[in-house]
Amino acid sequence: MKQIVGVDIGGSHISAGLLDNQSSSILDEKIGRKPVDSLGTNEEILNAWTDCILSLDINKDAYLGIAMPAPFDYDQGISLILDQGKYRSLYQVNLKEALSDRLNLPVDNIAFINDAAAFLQGEAFVAGWSKEEKLMGITLGTGLGGSYKFGDKAEDGAFWSVPFKGGIAEDLISTSFFVRWAKEAFNIEVDGLKTLLAMPERRSATLDVLKEFGQNLAELMLLQMEGKAIDKVVIGGNMVKAGDLFLPEVKRVLNAKNADPEIYISKLGEKAAMIGAASLFEK
Repeated sequence: MKQIVGVDIGGSHISAGLLDNQSSSILDEKIGRKPVDSLGTNEEILNAWTDCILSLDINKDAYLGIAMPAPFDYDQGISLILDQGKYRSLYQVNLKEALSDRLNLPVDNIAFINDAAAFLQGEAFVAGWSKEEKLMGITLGTGLGGSYKFGDKAEDGAFWSVPFKGGIAEDLISTSFFVRWAKEAFNIEVDGLKTLLAMPERRSATLDVLKEFGQNLAELMLLQMEGKAIDKVVIGGNMVKAGDLFLPEVKRVLNAKNADPEIYISKLGEKAAMIGAASLFEK
């Protein structure tokens, strides 16, 4: 039986899962996870990745789809990450060849995709959406991810770096927005939105600032949808757990501008990028 493994490389971990041939999904019991010191040596990082993937008991003909953050040469499998505070020791390493050697897999059985694009690819794959539909994906968390899918394969939209309100979009549409606001408004250090919402004395003010966050997200969406006739938008990432508190504002702003894409909340969670990466070999 053809084994297809989907891998998601994060800033501090690796997750890998076997695609289930029957359900076109990844079953919980078929997932391996391992923490990774992304500031470690080339050898330490590759050892952690290899251990995680091999924990799935793959065979020598397995296929490996890997969701990897940018900057990266996805066709060649060469890391270009240098100034992002992670994986510096992998700079200009051909990871396709390195993993092929370590896992004893053919080089052609390994493929890479941008992590934001993999999220959207996975959501579209499981939902069974037609390749004719024009899709946008957004991930809200420590950082901001964005992607488009026009056809067979999703592509990174690099939303995080879009010039936006005097800075870049990630300044106002990610965890850092709430961390900075808490410092400026109350002179307190928090790690994110969840912590603020758990403080009874801060909740009212936090709900107000969530409306501002929702407006910013809607304005970025309008900017990125311009001229693209987007049919559906899928929103994921950790912050979407508080979606009930800011999505009404997003929809209000979009409706006011006569923009009405269907908005979906990710149901796949962390599996989305793994499934999206695995789906590269599904055809």
